[in-house]
Amino acid sequence: MVLGTVANTKEAVAWLGYTYLYVRLGRVPALYGTAYDPQDPTYLSYRLQLVHAAAVQLARSHLVKYERATGSLQATALGKISSHYYIKHQSMQVYSDNLKPHMNMIDLFRLFALSKEFEFVAVRENEKLELEKFIEKVPVPVKGSLDEPAAKINILLQAYISRFRLEGYDLNADMVYVT
Repeated sequence: MVLGTVANTKEAVAWLGYTYLYVRLGRVPALYGTAYDPQDPTYLSYRLQLVHAAAVQLARSHLVKYERATGSLQATALGKISSHYYIKHQSMQVYSDNLKPHMNMIDLFRLFALSKEFEFVAVRENEKLELEKFIEKVPVPVKGSLDEPAAKINILLQAYISRFRLEGYDLNADMVYVT
């Protein structure tokens, strides 16, 4: 949608016909919760359901404007940002719901640390000592316990911005992921 290739649900359904998903759907439809239908050999109805579900979800996240009656799809400013920086729609929804004009830096770092992209980053036991060292050095105080992944992400974001050198391999690996 951001590139202008897809402007409505009809074009989105056609676009899906050129994807690897479509190839796999033709070979193993049961894997995707559907079955071969001789009346619909191109899985048109299934692709239309996928497009509609995705459009509704993106509209809820304020990333597109979706007019169900016409099938029109238009990317919003948030959608363009999300697409350009590869930000998940769940993160963009959190940002749009919680960003306020007068947020302080503590809350701003906490908000970005809660991004969906970081959901699988864990706090390892061997990192806690180094994290404790950096929690005292980072310029913006960190809310929450060091056992929370959001606090670790917050520290790593600030450490990156402040150009701190990390010692542990695990933290350095997570730093690369965070940046």
